Amino acid sequence: MRTVHALMSSVLDYAGLYPPAQHDAKTTVDLFRQVHDSKRQWMLGRLIWPAAKLDELSALAVGHAPLATAPETLGAWAISCVVSPAGSPEARADFERIGEFNARHEREGEPAMRIDAIEMKGESAASIERGLADIQDDLFPYFEIPLDADPRGLIAALVGEEAGVKFRTGGTTPEAHPAAGDLARAIVACADAGVPFKATAGLHRALCHFNHAAGARQLGFLNVFIGAALAYEKRVDVEGLTEFLNIESIEDLNFSESAISWQSARVSINEITETRGRFAHSFGSCSFDEPWQDLVAMEMVRAVIAGDPA
Repeated sequence: MRTVHALMSSVLDYAGLYPPAQHDAKTTVDLFRQVHDSKRQWMLGRLIWPAAKLDELSALAVGHAPLATAPETLGAWAISCVVSPAGSPEARADFERIGEFNARHEREGEPAMRIDAIEMKGESAASIERGLADIQDDLFPYFEIPLDADPRGLIAALVGEEAGVKFRTGGTTPEAHPAAGDLARAIVACADAGVPFKATAGLHRALCHFNHAAGARQLGFLNVFIGAALAYEKRVDVEGLTEFLNIESIEDLNFSESAISWQSARVSINEITETRGRFAHSFGSCSFDEPWQDLVAMEMVRAVIAGDPA
């Protein structure tokens, strides 16, 4: 379906190193490569990797990533690098590692990879401003901000910048899961300010549900990304988005080739595409299979065997 493809294109940043999957580095690289080289690749975004392990990624990518060739490499891996908190000396050291990594992997014959995004904690406006001053122009930063307090001051620090915020939407404990109202408040604030976002953790399922292993009610990636489109296009306010984030049944939504609707609110495929490009960028997940299989079960995407070549 065209609307589902527009909504989910390049949406999932693979974070296999992180909980709850917590794969070892070799397994993470191999699983990323399997999806990257398959017919499911259209839903895959970047590989999430910590700055401290960049040397390990360089070694493991040999024989997996395509080789860099002049003048341009087809299929180079896009990497989002997790760095130390914004404004810290450790973050500046991480940026040096990133520069060395990118220089190495653009050389002909090396595994073709490029870090073009970074993720870091930004818990105050001052730290975000210091972080922005340190970051190279060719890196797009996402600053992880807390959701349990009014986020508008932190979001304001990013207005007019080539940068976005990162929302933590789950974890392995109940406390790691934000209230739907808190996330709705932050998404609407970002939409009003014109600041894009990405999400991370807890979005393995398509729709809101109770996860017994985590002991918490978890949001779904359809809730978050359709809801973001509704907020960006001014079809819902904070109260309406909070209600939307709690939807548990696909029967509450109407999908067509040209639009997605909920109650009286509607977003067209063109609005969905614009939202994804300008506002709701992606979400990090330690599993690609679980979100994909949820969409298959809902008959929103065609089943593809995991090892199928592209």
